[in-house]
Amino acid sequence: MAAPTATPGISMAGRGASAGVTRRGIRTAAAALLALTALQGFLGGQAVADGTPTSGPGAPATWQPQGTVIAGAATTADAPAMKPGVTYRDTIKVGETRIYGITLDDKSSAYASAFALPAPGTRVAYGDGIELKLESSDGDDCDSVDAHFQADGAVRPVGSAVARLIGVDTSCQDANQYTLSVHRTSDGASDPGAWPLELRYVLEPPLKAGAAAGHAPAGAGTATPTPLTSGTPHQATGGTSFETAAAVRTGIWKDKVLPGETRFYKVPVDWGQQATVFSDFSSAQVTDSGAYIGSGVRLAAYSPVRELIDDQEHSYTGTPASVYEQLAPVSYANRAADDTEVSRVRYAGWYYFAVSVHPDVAKAVSGAVPVTLRVDVTGSAQAAPAYAQDPKAAGIGVGAHDVSAANGSPQSAASSPAGNSAKRFLGFAALGAGTVLVLALAVWILAARRRAAALPDTVTRQVPPPPPGFGPPPSW
Repeated sequence: MAAPTATPGISMAGRGASAGVTRRGIRTAAAALLALTALQGFLGGQAVADGTPTSGPGAPATWQPQGTVIAGAATTADAPAMKPGVTYRDTIKVGETRIYGITLDDKSSAYASAFALPAPGTRVAYGDGIELKLESSDGDDCDSVDAHFQADGAVRPVGSAVARLIGVDTSCQDANQYTLSVHRTSDGASDPGAWPLELRYVLEPPLKAGAAAGHAPAGAGTATPTPLTSGTPHQATGGTSFETAAAVRTGIWKDKVLPGETRFYKVPVDWGQQATVFSDFSSAQVTDSGAYIGSGVRLAAYSPVRELIDDQEHSYTGTPASVYEQLAPVSYANRAADDTEVSRVRYAGWYYFAVSVHPDVAKAVSGAVPVTLRVDVTGSAQAAPAYAQDPKAAGIGVGAHDVSAANGSPQSAASSPAGNSAKRFLGFAALGAGTVLVLALAVWILAARRRAAALPDTVTRQVPPPPPGFGPPPSW
């Protein structure tokens, strides 16, 4: 075998030293790139941890509670303080009452919501659920609402919101300390485990002094609305919670919902407008023609502050079924209405529609149930009331961009401006740091090779130290 020929000006020892530097530099660069890839993977996967649907084939996607951990107290004296506009998470046991503190002024209306999230596959019975109460420090009952399961035994997110309305209610009008209590009711044979809770409260600013509340428009009426049938269907991917709800506008939207799933969609509805949503559950491959699920499919409507407006259900056995919700036209004056289905449509904003398929539907059909949402927002947008402050923090109001951006895609639980800014910053920081690291290593390697080539053959080659901050090259 012929001996290798030395390159003029570079001894074999020099070439070996240079090659060693190159190999170690490449290894260091590889380690840096692996770390950068891992960080980018973490940032990219954060949406999954934040509640974006994560189900595999055949596995129902579920609502994962988000927000700041809070531990509700057993008494009002120890109630931890909640802040407006912040989402919290807690857990609640059978028969337990969890109490949270809320500080209110004497001008802003307030809305506090709580949702219980039993795990899929657990048993729930008639009357199981949570009961919410908003109470003043002197014992006045501001508002209360029950969110119970019916006799169908279908596990799904269950909850609503309680309110303190300025100028409408006669009690709880003072600036004071208030408490939100959440009590869990349970049948003796139901799921004994703790349920996750997601909680939130928001403030609606008052109107400017002398501003008129206006008059409530005519309600939805009693006639059955006509579903929207014209237009090209679009694809939608419903979210698993309010935070990840897919934004949809007037049009026809198609999706699929597995048995045991609840999918959320949100519709921008402006002042003076009226929303009608039909949820058509299409035929599916029947595996048991004798199966009958009386409450097989469900459609629920919620206000921008997560207050349940109404829900409808229908039997489903694999043949087509349809349910709908038609909201009252949006008006500030609706808050004074006696009908809760009207009074809760009191502001412009994102209205949420939750589509549920009963877990037992899996006994009747194979796979997911095709769903077609027919969304129809009618009426011309009117001017907003003269609020004293910007009501956007409460989720009140919509803009032209909200409508144009409603393309059926699921939102991110970290889609708030602060969350997005933080993730963008981390992403750019990771990319910038990785780029600088790789470039610095490349310059270091090139300089080392040139220095090695310039040394006389009799000089002992020394590997130059790495750039400051990088540490020694790895030994592998």
